[in-house]
Amino acid sequence: MAIHKLRGLQYLVAVVDHGGFNAAARHLGVAAPSVHRLVQALEAELGLPLIDRSAQPLKPTPNAAAYVERARALLDELRELDAGLRDQSHAPRGTLAIAAHGGVLQFVLAEALPRFHARYPEVRVELLDAGSSRDLARLGTDALLQFGWPPEQDAILRTLAETRWLIVATPAYWARHGVPAHPSDLARCPCALYKTPSGEVMRRWVFERGGERVDVGVDGWLVSDSRSALDAPLYGGHLAARINDLTAHPGLADGTLQPVLLDWHALNAPPLSLLVRRSLARQPRMRAWVDFLVETAERLTRQRLPAGLPPVPVSARPDWWRRRVAAASRRAVAAAGR
Repeated sequence: MAIHKLRGLQYLVAVVDHGGFNAAARHLGVAAPSVHRLVQALEAELGLPLIDRSAQPLKPTPNAAAYVERARALLDELRELDAGLRDQSHAPRGTLAIAAHGGVLQFVLAEALPRFHARYPEVRVELLDAGSSRDLARLGTDALLQFGWPPEQDAILRTLAETRWLIVATPAYWARHGVPAHPSDLARCPCALYKTPSGEVMRRWVFERGGERVDVGVDGWLVSDSRSALDAPLYGGHLAARINDLTAHPGLADGTLQPVLLDWHALNAPPLSLLVRRSLARQPRMRAWVDFLVETAERLTRQRLPAGLPPVPVSARPDWWRRRVAAASRRAVAAAGR
């Protein structure tokens, strides 16, 4: 099978998973025209359309749905085959210094790191809790993983996965406070309030459905910048919370958490982002790390719950993030003028 066809299959699956050509390109770290071109070449070779371009988000045509799933399985097998060959021939070795924020440490890396070690036993990982820092140079590490939008810096940025906000609480909590039928109902529910590293408390939750947009002010008795601190009263049935779906799987899978308002889209959910030092991007151990994280993110997105929801759209940066960037820019200009 020609290399270009394998790449075309990879791009096709990414378009289906991410609901559009531009979103697929961002996930793959390539130019959008390249994704368009190879998917079109694949369709021309097969003599039939594979993507329903009239749908939003994009989805496979009825005749192509099974083809896409077979292509996905084939790509998974090839990744495992390639990984095995790399292990046997020129296994990466050395040390990786990785920084990550609390949610990533808890919900992504805790399960993934043993699998990385089993695949690359010659690579030593030094893992640092990034705290409130978003600056790779200040952290002094080779890479940074976070849920969110890192500030502009001299590093390679890759979006590993988009996420969806879910409004969740225990069934007992909803029984006491009532299941919200509209986002505005959340104003009467005690909610867990997350504080960003820049000090912004997330009290405004914005939703869209069709042409309707609702901005809800929420409140609660607990504010924290620690997801684990907020999880204890959430799982104890004392608060509702807004959490991203890549971190919700344990509670949703066993029924401890019940999602609500699934017909609404909660705006500004943070993507899973990876920053890599440019000077290390081509080193075998870093390439192995990046490839492994891509696989891990794809695994997490495939097991999203609740099942059957539409593909996750690309999330826009929230207003508080734009204000923070503008303030940082003003400070930099003022410092340069001194």
